[in-house]
Amino acid sequence: MCPVHRAGPPEAWAEEDPHHIKEDKMLLHDISPQVQQARAVLAERRDVVVGYDGDWGSRRALKQAAREADLRGVGLVVVTIMATTPVERTGYAAWAHAERDAADHASEVNDAARRRVRDAWPGLPVEGVVASCANDLAPVAAHAGLLVLGRSGASGQGAFRMGSTSGDLVKIFSCPVLVCRDERSTRPTSSKLTPRHPQVVAAVQVTGEIPTVLRHAVREAATRAMPLCVFSSGRRQSNPIVEGEMGREKSVHWRLVWTSGEAAEGLSRYADADDLLVLGNRGRERLAGHVRGSSTRAVLDRMPCDVMLVPV
Repeated sequence: MCPVHRAGPPEAWAEEDPHHIKEDKMLLHDISPQVQQARAVLAERRDVVVGYDGDWGSRRALKQAAREADLRGVGLVVVTIMATTPVERTGYAAWAHAERDAADHASEVNDAARRRVRDAWPGLPVEGVVASCANDLAPVAAHAGLLVLGRSGASGQGAFRMGSTSGDLVKIFSCPVLVCRDERSTRPTSSKLTPRHPQVVAAVQVTGEIPTVLRHAVREAATRAMPLCVFSSGRRQSNPIVEGEMGREKSVHWRLVWTSGEAAEGLSRYADADDLLVLGNRGRERLAGHVRGSSTRAVLDRMPCDVMLVPV
């Protein structure tokens, strides 16, 4: 059984106290080639889809989405939503002209994105879709295995604003959603004095979500050949459940970190920029996790790393 690291409240995780964030020696062991080969084909043959409008956040998302598609051995679909400029009430002709301009601009943006991907990943299958609204993407969503979105600014306000394109997309796509960090606002790593390898960090809070979150986190850790950290917060009743779920897991190296403090604060102190944070998000349309004041919103607002939301 892997050791359990019991940390104090998040404010006790000072950099000069390396014990709580020091990586176990077991995490330095390589995953066997047999496991890596088996995991190379475990991903479902479903496309990676990225929302792209040409801004900074979506450019970061495009690069990450191409990496994810290449890693999984699947195709990449670049989707662009037309942004029609409001026009005065001057008749149908003016409206039609604005629609054509919006369609032309969206097509140019989408074409440029696909050229960028083909230049960097010549062998990666990539196609583009231009839609007038998110609802038109239902056929794309039906075959999507991962939706990748950009995030603008340190507070994550570019993801899931009510009425935003990203907020509309997550209502259509029922697959996991990867929210990319904004590289312009990445803070220094939290463990600067105690460097460690990048990890997949699975945040487990609600008992009913633990098996689903762990299943996705294990898959991502194995696919990336990265160690797994299961991060538990609040009441300690979840620890036995985690140990029961992970006790027979042999495909990845893992450990359990626990804090009695608030989850978002603890995770923001623990996570590094190159980590991948995996957490559950409830509800078919999953807006509950995106509104200000929710725990998921707090995590998105504070995290310095990529965050994957998995439907539970």
